[in-house]
Amino acid sequence: MTHVPEGPSLALPWRVGTTANAEVIALRERFLADPAATDLSELRPVIARSWQRSLACRVRPGPFVLDEVAEPQVDEQLLLCAEPVLTELERLCADTQGSVCLTDAQGTLAVFRGEVGAMRLAERVFPTIGGRMSEDLIGTNSDGTALEEGTAVQVWGAEHFSEALQGSCCTSVPIRDPLRRSVRGVLSLMLPEAVARQVDPRSILLTVQGAAAEVTRALAARLAAREQALMAEYLREVRKRGAEAVVVMDDRTTIASRGALNLLEQSDYAVLAAYSRETERLDQVVERDLTIGSDRVIKLHARPVRVDGDSTAGTVMRLRRAEPRPVLPRGAAGPAPHRAAFEGMIGDSLALRRALEAAGTACARRNPAYVVGEPGTGKGLLADAIAAGLAERTAVFDCRWPEPGGRFRIDEIDAELASGAAVVLRHADACDERVREQLTDLLHVLEQPRIVLTMREVNDALLPLIGALRGVEVSMPALRMRREDIPALVTHFLAGSEGIAARVSPRLLDALVAADWPGNVRQLRDAVETAASRSVASELRVDDLAEVHRRRLSRSRLTRLEEAELHQIREALIEAGGNRLRAAAILGIGRSTLYRKIDAYTGRGFELELQPNE
Repeated sequence: MTHVPEGPSLALPWRVGTTANAEVIALRERFLADPAATDLSELRPVIARSWQRSLACRVRPGPFVLDEVAEPQVDEQLLLCAEPVLTELERLCADTQGSVCLTDAQGTLAVFRGEVGAMRLAERVFPTIGGRMSEDLIGTNSDGTALEEGTAVQVWGAEHFSEALQGSCCTSVPIRDPLRRSVRGVLSLMLPEAVARQVDPRSILLTVQGAAAEVTRALAARLAAREQALMAEYLREVRKRGAEAVVVMDDRTTIASRGALNLLEQSDYAVLAAYSRETERLDQVVERDLTIGSDRVIKLHARPVRVDGDSTAGTVMRLRRAEPRPVLPRGAAGPAPHRAAFEGMIGDSLALRRALEAAGTACARRNPAYVVGEPGTGKGLLADAIAAGLAERTAVFDCRWPEPGGRFRIDEIDAELASGAAVVLRHADACDERVREQLTDLLHVLEQPRIVLTMREVNDALLPLIGALRGVEVSMPALRMRREDIPALVTHFLAGSEGIAARVSPRLLDALVAADWPGNVRQLRDAVETAASRSVASELRVDDLAEVHRRRLSRSRLTRLEEAELHQIREALIEAGGNRLRAAAILGIGRSTLYRKIDAYTGRGFELELQPNE
């Protein structure tokens, strides 16, 4: 057995094939049985360190299939710059029965290509797209070990911790951001060990290092173009707007004018980053009224910045204070909402304020109301608060789920109203036609009934009922329309959880603010409370999230067409009551096509089949 010193060449440590591999396997068995008494000096230091980390993570070697999957987080710029290099390495693999792959900065496979036989073999061993190769999951391997060591790594045959990888020689080189030097991904070449033994290992390493350097150079060129475009747009906007607040940002860079620095607090930039991503995704101008600080309202105008008139390089945002709303003098007509009556509604965004103003108007004027909003926005909570403002006692009926012994009867609602109670009818849009007609007839004969309805949306079938109610419409905004409320919601949910975490890491908060929340506040609460129950530290981190929530946060971006398609599929599934065959008919596509699209979006972390809860 020959020991090769550690060095940049990472030379082949075991010159003899199966005999040496057998010795390495025996050494690993002794190490697993008695780590403290096993001498690893005959191993290369990089492999010895990796084995020790693998054991500390309780990774056990074996013939098992590697099946951990996650959504790869490789940005579009890296994919574009790596494409020519991956194509060239793929040609090399055709003659060597090898494969080439690109992982994200966490070791998740984003691209995997190679010779047909090698691809088939790899697919039997691990998921070639989305497979997680991090060292803490599968032990010593070139991708995960390169990330841990922060440098190029070769792993030969039996040096792999997993038996599934022990027939290969793998060479991995981290790709670093040309500006910040952080790892953007890992480029790897996998060859059968029998083939690799016939080649100088230094030539394999130099090939992969040269390819990674080429990707870095391409990134630097594109980075220069993007940053130049951002700076040019910033200067152009500042010249036009003078002292107004201007912010230009992309995923890595933020440029703020003096006016913006005076207007914004540090926590506001996470909210702006979320709207910047939305602007890039929609590829159009986005305008919003945002609440920052405790009570300041600003108007946001955001538009995409382009490079060479084609690809999007970032977003330029103009911010200005909104005109203060006139305050009615005491005793003037038009009651002001009392925020204390709605303490359970967390947030201070303009969209939520408008909903609470409408709710306050209904309470002050003793008017009935109907609350409209997507699932999970808090319609039920607000409806209960409005009802509490109309009467001392509240009776709740759910139009979707019948009471024990059968559906509720209209005379039960009439009796509750006659007794002085306020009535909340949840999911009024789920009432069957007979009940809806009876309720409409009842409302026609009542004067200002103490009734609050909740519904997902107003449709033609509900118009007679709403007309008979003669109530105040209260629109509960979706969470994506009030992203500035997310930090306060997260703090509130964290304080009410049973975990020990007292604060949220900036990285996690940025991810939560930017995420797609089709389940709205309910979905956010579930993510935070589940993470808090798993956390063992005082600060909640991304790693504390459950796997399902991490996948939602790490979803890949949608194009405008994909976003429209996703919305149509969600609406069709809701209209069809979750029946996929009916949903396919509504969409005018085949059932197998719909199944394929649902699986594709679900695999990317998007939730489609939502339950119509409050």
